[in-house]
Amino acid sequence: MRKFVIFLTLLVSLTSCEYFISPGIQVEPKLYMVAIGVGYERHGTINELKFTKNDLEDLTGQIRNLVDGKMEYEILRFSDCSDNEDEAFVLKREASQHNGIETLKYGKEDFCNPYAFFDTLAEAFTTMPEKDDIIIFYYAGHGDEETGNLVYYYDSLSKDYQTISQRELFDSFLSRWQARRLVILDSCFSGNFIEEGDLASTLFYSGKDSELTFNLSSSLSSSFTSLSLGNKAKPDVFVISGSGYVQSTYENVAGIEHGIFTYALLKYLDYDEEMDEASFTTKFEGRTISVKDLYDGIIKNFPFKEFYRISTPNTTPSKLDMTVFDFR
Repeated sequence: MRKFVIFLTLLVSLTSCEYFISPGIQVEPKLYMVAIGVGYERHGTINELKFTKNDLEDLTGQIRNLVDGKMEYEILRFSDCSDNEDEAFVLKREASQHNGIETLKYGKEDFCNPYAFFDTLAEAFTTMPEKDDIIIFYYAGHGDEETGNLVYYYDSLSKDYQTISQRELFDSFLSRWQARRLVILDSCFSGNFIEEGDLASTLFYSGKDSELTFNLSSSLSSSFTSLSLGNKAKPDVFVISGSGYVQSTYENVAGIEHGIFTYALLKYLDYDEEMDEASFTTKFEGRTISVKDLYDGIIKNFPFKEFYRISTPNTTPSKLDMTVFDFR
């Protein structure tokens, strides 16, 4: 992600996996969420991001309020490392079965490579995701310019940093469970995490908001069709990225103290922008929220549509839509 202090904008994206429930069996899905927001404070060689912590806290807060009382949840938050040895490697865990937020402290060895980091995250869950549960992996931070890899860890003293690749995330972390899986990436070059296709190569700004929305919707209409069609070619992980393969994302645009992708997602989820806090919304009562709903919601709430051509939301091509939340 890059800073854009004066003017305009960013992008965004979102996704997840499938939802199959056997007839006659009552299933109570649970939400598992890993949320990472890295600002690279005090690193020196990596550009600092000012509002990834806002993205992290506000999105997890809004999703928590959205599901509270409707389904069980566990949310893990990881933000910047610290020079303070007592606070250097910390996960914040919030779960529906516990009051408040727990602070889990670790050593450098638990974070300093992606495989150790994945083990740490998995072990921090108090229960393990099952087939009908939903896992959401959210990241706000820098993406590597060559690969799109997520720059999740850095050492502010040695200036070293570690990244997570698409294959590492999919094969070494998300593949541990047979749950529905959704990845949301607010980072530059994050289109590299989408296995098939790049919307940035086919979309361009038409000059009119209505035409732009229509072009986006029509280009994706064949990707989201009913599960009843029986299409077997389902992706293992759905991704919505904030950018194409070679595009950047932006924060701090026109006074918006979020990444623009996350800002659009927050608006769709009914975040209280006036009070600048998570809301207990009734917007989705009696409804489901699917991958297509989330993607469409981001597009409709994207504040600077003329910048789609340089920062294009992408999503996994699939004939299957997936239910992320069911509030019926």
